[in-house]
Amino acid sequence: MTTTTPAPDLRERRRLATRAEIEQVALDLFARDGSERTTVDDIAAAAGVSPRTFFRYFGTKEDAALGANRAFDAALAERLEDRVGSSTSLADLEDCIADVLTSFSAEAGSIERMLRVRCLVIEDTGLRGALLRLDAEQTAAFFSRIAAATGAPTVDLRTRVVAETLGAGLRAALDDWAARRDQGEDADLVATYRRTCETLRDVTAA
Repeated sequence: MTTTTPAPDLRERRRLATRAEIEQVALDLFARDGSERTTVDDIAAAAGVSPRTFFRYFGTKEDAALGANRAFDAALAERLEDRVGSSTSLADLEDCIADVLTSFSAEAGSIERMLRVRCLVIEDTGLRGALLRLDAEQTAAFFSRIAAATGAPTVDLRTRVVAETLGAGLRAALDDWAARRDQGEDADLVATYRRTCETLRDVTAA
């Protein structure tokens, strides 16, 4: 059953605002100078915080750029939690992802940071490596969530295939959306994801 999350208090809102500011600054500096030539001190100074404060929020400079990606994973985990114990289909799981993408699309800051990351990783090898490591860290947990949502007792072969299919579809949609936005097209993320799911079904059916 879905629970209502209480609104954050003033202290929490300030904490979230500081975190978002650091994330934005990190992306700005990575876009300008590249992640390899950007230091934690550079990010902290530009964000108006101390390096010590920076490390209260992030473990590495790359982590600062991937905050929106981590937030998306956390939101999806919460959404899948509502499905635990049910016999959820692949289409149901696609709906879960679409729901989270919809909520993120309503938050301009989060969705914009996700877009910038997808664009930056094309040329920034340091950031791309960090994103790949993050994906690897999240894979085992994602498999377990899919198993729980589909009623599988363990992470079996079917669970892995379903999870990998969902992951491939999401990554393809994000990359296509980022490429089209980078070319000046007003691409909608949720519509792009839905179209990717349809394409994936067409490919597997063929």
